[in-house]
Amino acid sequence: MKLLAQHGASNGGKVARGLQNGCIHGVIYSPRDIAADKLWEQLAEIVEIKSDAERLFDPQYYAGHNVTIPEPRLGRLDSCEEYGRFFRRRRRRELESNPSVVEKDIADCLDFQNELDLTGLIAPNILISRSFDSIEAVIAKNFIRMTSQQAIRFGGARPVYATLAVSREALLDKKELVAFLTDVAFLEDPVAGFYVLVASRNEDARTDIFNADVIGGWMFINAVLSLNGYRVVNGYSDLLTPLLGIAGAEAGATGWWSNLKTFSLDRFMPVGGGRLPIQRYLTKLLLNRITFFELDQLRGDYPDVLNRLPSDELYPEDNGSQPERSEEVMQTWDAIRSLNDDLVVGDVYEGLKLCREAVERANAAYDEVESSIRLDSKSNREHLPAISEGLRIFAELAELEGATLDAE
Repeated sequence: MKLLAQHGASNGGKVARGLQNGCIHGVIYSPRDIAADKLWEQLAEIVEIKSDAERLFDPQYYAGHNVTIPEPRLGRLDSCEEYGRFFRRRRRRELESNPSVVEKDIADCLDFQNELDLTGLIAPNILISRSFDSIEAVIAKNFIRMTSQQAIRFGGARPVYATLAVSREALLDKKELVAFLTDVAFLEDPVAGFYVLVASRNEDARTDIFNADVIGGWMFINAVLSLNGYRVVNGYSDLLTPLLGIAGAEAGATGWWSNLKTFSLDRFMPVGGGRLPIQRYLTKLLLNRITFFELDQLRGDYPDVLNRLPSDELYPEDNGSQPERSEEVMQTWDAIRSLNDDLVVGDVYEGLKLCREAVERANAAYDEVESSIRLDSKSNREHLPAISEGLRIFAELAELEGATLDAE
């Protein structure tokens, strides 16, 4: 399974370094955060570093429809003349009643990307913000169907991915999810794959994504699409990347800021000032991130909290285990890549078994860790029951006989 960098502001060579050290397999670019001329330059640099690296471009068209405040933070999406060739702020009425508008926006977006040195093209779409039984869902399905028609123009030279962007609220209704996927999985002219996004209400709402129904539903999307022959790339999947790989995903992605780890329309909203977050260490044993000072307290008496990967050196014990801020994402990528190797084995039953065992180990480790120190609220084990139950819900939705996985 591939791990991609989710590009955003303040790249500062992080993507290039991640490719050089083998932690990532490519990048998904964000036009909001990079000017078109810089994008051309960085794509050329990536090809020079690793010619077969995945190079994708999320057109972020959903920001032009779903972000409705008067002055959104659209960055270069709204100010770069090149991006104006495909990025438009469309009202629902236009998209609902005028198929030619949808067709033109898809064609213009794919034609723009076709001029870039990308390995695949991602078509635009809106975000289904509340329910699969909604006008938004109808519009989204129209985008997907028209994407399949437009993809024919490229003759399969490069894969074309339809965007499927849904809110975590939409995933809570399993019946509607199944009905929606039944419609989109059997296109008359199928695209090569899907670019899947699941939106949280805000980037810091940990329980929005670490929710059993959301985890189970997101895995189910990957399973249905992959079983029907589609390649599935998940944006902003972060720690859930291995679970999506077990379900059939080809790739997941994460980045260096919280708004690159969790997808939310908040990144297009006005924000005030604030302090930089505390650097954290992603420990495979706990399936979670802990603060660097928690790592420093634990690593001597409880060394199993370390991943024993090359990136451990980025958290030097003689500096209180505090890394350089730019190094934190390297450790994240290294740890998730390793988790992918451990858990994504090409067989869904075996993958679920391995994941279940990893959750059991994490719970046992938390028993010991929490007897030694008091953990920060984001470092605790509240994500583990959601993973266990999410695995069970996925197995039930996918009708995986013998893999019901009773919850803790």
